[in-house]
Amino acid sequence: MNNFLKKVLLVMLFVGGSLSSSLHAIEESKISTFMQTNIDHATTILRDKNLQKEERSKQIFTIFDTIFDYELMAQLSLGSKQWSLLDTAKQSEFTHLFEQKLKHSYMNKLDLYTDEKIVIKNIEKIKNTRIHLTTHLMKNSEVYEIIYKFYKDKKSDWRIYDVDILGVSIIQTYRTQFADILAKSPFENLLAKLQEPEEKEDENVSKKQ
Repeated sequence: MNNFLKKVLLVMLFVGGSLSSSLHAIEESKISTFMQTNIDHATTILRDKNLQKEERSKQIFTIFDTIFDYELMAQLSLGSKQWSLLDTAKQSEFTHLFEQKLKHSYMNKLDLYTDEKIVIKNIEKIKNTRIHLTTHLMKNSEVYEIIYKFYKDKKSDWRIYDVDILGVSIIQTYRTQFADILAKSPFENLLAKLQEPEEKEDENVSKKQ
């Protein structure tokens, strides 16, 4: 994965992580302003090189857990058919490993952020329980679109269940990768793949190319 795409993933996670668990209390008409304030704060932290990587990640992970619905993301990425074949223990194990994969990927990219600017462009209500938040990541004259997909859970909290980066769904990307693995090997192999270090994953991708 090239450095720019790694930066996009970093910003995606950090902007998502900069959200507050009190988002459910914010009126829909004010979500954009609320979000932009959090994004500005997030980028300030990203630029603070005096903070150790561990401290930055610790601060953001506390917030991640309130806004990213890891279980739903894991379920969607695996697909309803495969998910239904797993018992509760396996579902929990897969969700945990999926969550850790996202977090480790974030930690490995903290130092990649430079001076990219993130601006909220639009918030679209898809239906009563779905909202799409469109942001632009800007670097010099280049603009890249990132769309955060929210749903309202049973507690009326707005939570992220997917992100489109440059028109590509993260969940769909994972689903394709997981389906490819499961077509050739048992589920245990997928669990093992999720535990592989990112460096090894990149090496495997390079070999395939």
